[in-house]
Amino acid sequence: MNISKTSVYAFFTLLVLVLCFNVKNTYSQEVREDDPKTFKYFKINANADDDSVFVRIQDEMAVDPKLSTFTVIVNVSDADPNNHYVVIGEETDPTKIQVSWNNITKPVQQKLLNWSAPNKINLAQKKYNYISVFVEALKRIKIKEVISPPKKEREILNTTAYINPYLNFFGGEPLGIPLKKSFGFSFQLGTPYSGPLETDLIAGNFHLLGAKVGVTTRIKELVRKRDAGATSGEKESTFGNYNNIFTPKLGLQASYVLPFGNFLEASFFSVLDSGDYDPPLKVKNNLDTAINGAYMPNINITKGSYFNFEFRYPIRTFGSTRAKIYIAKYFGEFHAGYSAREIRLAGSVFDLRMDYTFSNARRNWQFLWEAYVSNISESFGLSSFAIGPSVRLTKTPNGQFGVVTAMVNARLKIGDFYEEK
Repeated sequence: MNISKTSVYAFFTLLVLVLCFNVKNTYSQEVREDDPKTFKYFKINANADDDSVFVRIQDEMAVDPKLSTFTVIVNVSDADPNNHYVVIGEETDPTKIQVSWNNITKPVQQKLLNWSAPNKINLAQKKYNYISVFVEALKRIKIKEVISPPKKEREILNTTAYINPYLNFFGGEPLGIPLKKSFGFSFQLGTPYSGPLETDLIAGNFHLLGAKVGVTTRIKELVRKRDAGATSGEKESTFGNYNNIFTPKLGLQASYVLPFGNFLEASFFSVLDSGDYDPPLKVKNNLDTAINGAYMPNINITKGSYFNFEFRYPIRTFGSTRAKIYIAKYFGEFHAGYSAREIRLAGSVFDLRMDYTFSNARRNWQFLWEAYVSNISESFGLSSFAIGPSVRLTKTPNGQFGVVTAMVNARLKIGDFYEEK
């Protein structure tokens, strides 16, 4: 049988084209760690503020009430499309909501599959090498996610800036509950810049159109010990017993967030009733007593008034839900710091708070550092609770750099009180 050269060339050309097509098709189906759009089995630490798709997926899966922060898991890795599914919650959680992937509309499917933000995590088995320990977390960080503008309107308006679903156990921004947008209440344990065992202040406030009026009082047990009733052993302890703020029995505070944005809040505090004399525990100063006094400093507010302010800039860092940098004056002290809720970085979700108090005539300098681990609970309680270390660093009685308190602080996320349309 005679076969022409033309036929042979045509056959081999066709064979090469088929092989090239198959190779290309096989490559396109491969999962690439540097391309989240290729993931077939993945998890997204979702936030409703990131995109409307995270609201629509809840609608299509009949989630009620709606969640602001949750985990969505998609598995379309099986060869049989009937085995594809999507889950809200953790797969091991009995309260999860799971539906077939076919029940989700095509636009939502495509949006989830093409999602490429750092909060999308590949759940399929990965291949690691010797340098993975150094670079695996860095691969998930995108420069554009480091810092970005806020996504909630309420964070940039002076009338709604007080709305805050997070309640810190010690210090931090007050819990803000709206009754109707710019009209509501707030509640605080400690000052916005304090940590555990630092102050005995608590307060309740009324908010209307950017203005705030509130009353403060104290819970003496929020600081470690006072002089009255302290044992000899407690009087010798330095842990948490200096560089604190002691407030009056009854105080009045008022503030106003200037219009045209949430960037400057001016406030006023006045003592109404100092209460019974109950001085702080005295901790001996072992260095420079002639200059700095015989005892370590505290602020004991028993009379007078204070004009305060906070200059702040709301931002988002690594997909956080509420973050700001600020410079402030409070009770005659200057502060500079940063705080953020639900930072999503390299597969982890956590809160971060840092505040530096500048040295002044009544207290030493101080640096407060807190980090709360979130996503501890399952399913719908995913971001409702966070807990972590809280450390206050300052000048010790021996004049050295040291720790005045090292404890645990925590926060609750009560809910999203104000749903933006």
